[in-house]
Amino acid sequence: MSKPASIVHSDAIVLRSIDYGETSRIVTLFTRERGKIGVMAKGARSGKSRFGSTLEPLAHINVVIYFKPGRDLQIISEASHIFTHDALRSSLDRIETGLRMIELTSALLESDEPHPEIFGLLAGCLTALENAPGRTNNIWPFFQLRMATSLGFGPAFNGDDIKAMKAERGILNLKNGEISEHSEESYFPFHASRLALRAFAVLSRAQLSDIVRMELSPPIFTEVNNMVTAYLKFHLEDAYPNRSSKVFAQLVV
Repeated sequence: MSKPASIVHSDAIVLRSIDYGETSRIVTLFTRERGKIGVMAKGARSGKSRFGSTLEPLAHINVVIYFKPGRDLQIISEASHIFTHDALRSSLDRIETGLRMIELTSALLESDEPHPEIFGLLAGCLTALENAPGRTNNIWPFFQLRMATSLGFGPAFNGDDIKAMKAERGILNLKNGEISEHSEESYFPFHASRLALRAFAVLSRAQLSDIVRMELSPPIFTEVNNMVTAYLKFHLEDAYPNRSSKVFAQLVV
């Protein structure tokens, strides 16, 4: 016997929005209550639409959805802003980070599977991305590593081993996230400086409020960012998305 339809009230973050027909939109939402779902917003592009700008990517909104289990697209009937994240859109670097976060979220999560921890992570990172003064580069590698931990493949290093490191360079084992001074044949090594390895460890386990105050020199940040990317790509392979990074790379040229 099929499950009955229900009315779902939830907050949600807009991951993607595409035009459909002459007046409607198909929107991918990451909801706190139901996880990632696709919805049809009928009349969203008409001049008198009740949705306004609520269905733009990165927006954090309240939604009312007519939810019928098994249906590919649910019907959204109401939406209102919680956070528009307008200030985030004033900086190209912040926009890129925000879009890369929602792109990764959309790529890694299955539909109709609630992930309240990841929802809180994404919502918190978007808010920090908008409000944090100065550089916000650390938020992107932090988000990736926390996402990896939430999905069960986070780095498994020992903090005491990192504190005890004396060599100027060490190794991150891409397979399990262990950090050491020496390699073994069975490892999948990523060689990095001691400072970069320590920063990688901090980004893996520190609080977001500490991350946004953390200062890394450009060379160390580049090294850490490459390390995080290598770690995610090792585990995700072709599932690791790069569309946003390619688009913004073309804009910078």
